[in-house]
Amino acid sequence: MKKKFLATLGVVLGLSLLVSINIPTSTKANSNLLLASVDWVQAQLNPINSKVTALEKQVSEQAVLISQLQKAVSEGGSVVVTPPTTPNPTEPGSLPSVVYTTSSSVKVHSGATRDYKVLATFGANEGLTVIDQHKSASGIWYRVELSATVKGWVFSGDVSTTKPTSYIPTNVITKQAVNVRKGATTNYASIELVAKGTSLKYLGSFKNVSGETWYNVQTAKGNKGWVLSTLTEVK
Repeated sequence: MKKKFLATLGVVLGLSLLVSINIPTSTKANSNLLLASVDWVQAQLNPINSKVTALEKQVSEQAVLISQLQKAVSEGGSVVVTPPTTPNPTEPGSLPSVVYTTSSSVKVHSGATRDYKVLATFGANEGLTVIDQHKSASGIWYRVELSATVKGWVFSGDVSTTKPTSYIPTNVITKQAVNVRKGATTNYASIELVAKGTSLKYLGSFKNVSGETWYNVQTAKGNKGWVLSTLTEVK
């Protein structure tokens, strides 16, 4: 295509040179003929320019898709070749922030079909943080965050966007830097200091004699301890 474009460009330049040098002012017919030839060459160039523009757009779209695939691999999730559709917030089926399991054995897979490996199994009424969605032939799949490094896919038919009355939290998110302690008071020693925005696995809760609610959690390092509820939020 490049050689064809250069050859055509050479014809245009040559014709333009002939127009500027060799055409006498008295030969109006010849001048019109050459101008018509220039117009014809330009007409041949226009489709080529359109094809070049279309190819540039296609390359740009493919670069975006490659970037998305690289990100999915680096995050430890599965690669879905079909690009996810962007939901419209005003339409039904728009991306929810949290979905809740509706049965006693909801499986999260490494990819957006049941053929992929099971990463985790959840009981009923547990919340999962949604970060993306994919529409397949079988229906909508939600990409959920299991931890800071592990993401998976859950089928929309196994979850609900409505928070159940008997909701059981799955994660505790810190609002600031928080000490994970050995017991449910500040008198206990700190096991680990976690940063603001850290997601901790929820294990249970306890109200001490002072009326404080503490959450029993597990950190990414595997440490189990207690954090004060007012310094965190459950999801």
